[in-house]
Amino acid sequence: MLVYVCVLFLNSCTEKCEHKNYDVNNSRPSNTITYKEMAGMFHQYDVGQKKVLDAYRAKFTGDKTDTVESISHFYEINQLKQYIAYIEKLSKEKDIALTGVRIFSAAYPKNYEDKSLRGRHSLIFMPTAKINGKHVAYEPLYSKKGNPVVFTEFLNKFSSEETKQVMRASFLPLFSAQEDDLESSGANRLKPSPPM
Repeated sequence: MLVYVCVLFLNSCTEKCEHKNYDVNNSRPSNTITYKEMAGMFHQYDVGQKKVLDAYRAKFTGDKTDTVESISHFYEINQLKQYIAYIEKLSKEKDIALTGVRIFSAAYPKNYEDKSLRGRHSLIFMPTAKINGKHVAYEPLYSKKGNPVVFTEFLNKFSSEETKQVMRASFLPLFSAQEDDLESSGANRLKPSPPM
């Protein structure tokens, strides 16, 4: 019992802490929405971004039968649980508090092996940690104990010069120029719809 109380005390926040400690249980989460909210969001997407993405899809493929961009992404529940358990384990090993998961929009490259996915919208999941007071996507695989490293320091090594200039932070040369690839703690492997 004394050990339990000590752990609670050591993990407790200070007065100015913004950390919200949620008990994981089966009650309705505070971030769930109503169907009215959902309908409004789907409508806005359909009259806004979806039109642009569908037009891009039609131009990208040149195929009049393949003009609808992906509108949903599927992850099996056990894959989600496994991913969360994995990034929790990595973060714990590095003594870095895992604060959440940042979900980035992306698209499959033009030369992607599965032709039905080429150019399609996708999502990339990355773990987050508090860095300079913000929840920042970081790479636990290559972070040192207690020192989270922003994932873009690794991503930029494999990004084109155009991409780096437009939207990525500067790259610190952490690896040799001979590096062919590098494992990440990021997740994708979604099943988008369409294609079915």
